[in-house]
Amino acid sequence: MRFRKKWFRLSPVQRQFSDRNQLETITKMKNLIYSSNKVSYDQLKEVEKPKPMGARHFPIDHHELVDIAKRELEHSGFDIVQEEHGLAEKGMNCFSGFAIRKSDFDNTDRELVFGLRNSHNQKFASSVAVGSSMLVCENLCFSSDITLSRKHTRNIFQDLPLVMAEAIGSIQKTWDNEGKRIETYKNTEADEVEVINKLLKAGLIKPTKIEKFLDLVQNGGVDVDGTKGAFHEHRGTLWNIFNAVTESYKDLTANNVMHLPRMTMQTQGILDRIANPSLITEEDKAIALPA
Repeated sequence: MRFRKKWFRLSPVQRQFSDRNQLETITKMKNLIYSSNKVSYDQLKEVEKPKPMGARHFPIDHHELVDIAKRELEHSGFDIVQEEHGLAEKGMNCFSGFAIRKSDFDNTDRELVFGLRNSHNQKFASSVAVGSSMLVCENLCFSSDITLSRKHTRNIFQDLPLVMAEAIGSIQKTWDNEGKRIETYKNTEADEVEVINKLLKAGLIKPTKIEKFLDLVQNGGVDVDGTKGAFHEHRGTLWNIFNAVTESYKDLTANNVMHLPRMTMQTQGILDRIANPSLITEEDKAIALPA
């Protein structure tokens, strides 16, 4: 009976699979993505690639793009500590998160996260996102979203590893820049009302969620052990506000989570201009395949 209660809280995508031991493992994983439709890699392989929507549309299987990313990460010397996958729109869209490690990226406050998103219905371009998960409260913040641009040819699987490798090559720069940004946010005092108004106008905080958001700003959220005040010691700084924003994104719907990299980068863009004009969030990059 105890398991049955868990079963009915699972998403429709998860309920269609019968391996209960596998499902229990999924529910106990650390949050690398915010999605109610989390699935395992084996379940991801069950998602059928649709027929092309036109002569120039060559959809990529979600699991095949994941395979390429994992292979290139390992080739670059990264250890994949954990992975999670989430689906939206009946499996049409997928967001995958990987906790990755390498000796050059050790840090006691944050963990390196590699995100990957793919769409079968042309809702968005396939892209790679690089960022961090804050260890104290498992907040996700992405600082680089690189579009895997490609020509619509049948040679896609021959060429895609090349652009994936180039995207992975940007991890060091993104990690270093994010470290500088975090320290700047921690040392920048902020008028919370003024900053919140800017975020509201940009649509990064929903008016219907403002009461909960203000509670996060005032009380510092909850850490991984369920204790309140995860980032309260930074009250009055941009770091407190940024953590409140990313904490609030844990309630995103399965569809909206696909746009999490964009949302966190837009938030950084606003806070960067307040903190230091030299801290400018990079525009999305597009890496094109060779002719």
